[in-house]
Amino acid sequence: MENEKNTTPAPEETAAQDVAQETAESPAAEPDKKAKKQAKVADLEAKLEAAETELAAVKDQYQRMLAEYANYKRRTEQEKEQIGAFTKAELLTGLLTSVDNMEKAIAAPATGDYKTGVDLVLRQFLEALQKLGLEAVGVEGEPFDPNVHNAVMREDADGVEPDTVTAVFQKGYKLGDRVLRPAMVKVAN
Repeated sequence: MENEKNTTPAPEETAAQDVAQETAESPAAEPDKKAKKQAKVADLEAKLEAAETELAAVKDQYQRMLAEYANYKRRTEQEKEQIGAFTKAELLTGLLTSVDNMEKAIAAPATGDYKTGVDLVLRQFLEALQKLGLEAVGVEGEPFDPNVHNAVMREDADGVEPDTVTAVFQKGYKLGDRVLRPAMVKVAN
């Protein structure tokens, strides 16, 4: 029964059997073998040529993608510059009216109306800045916030809660959530 079990022949035995089989074959089968080998070589050459063609196509696609990305980067940089220039122009256009009125106020004689004119120009200027999203921060009596206030002095103040702004030396400004300049303030102890 042990002889009936399937046993796999060793590689040496298989190679020896192949050699024995080749020598036992007739010489007429030899041209058939050559034809098979040539067909196999032709098949492999065709596969190689197809792989080379595919590689060339992929390389071309890669080069095109690199060029497209470089163009995209250049285009976005140009757009950023144009947006910056447009934003500056819009800002300056909004401020020109205030500049014109300030020049008129400086050229006018110093009378009682002079202060009123300068106040109007300042209000107009601040309105133009507010339209652009600028917001003033730093009001007397508000709680001290180190994110928007810069405490330059502290004082003992009666009737005022600790960490309350008691005086504003210079207003601060923010644009959205970004603080452009903190307010310089005096804070109660």
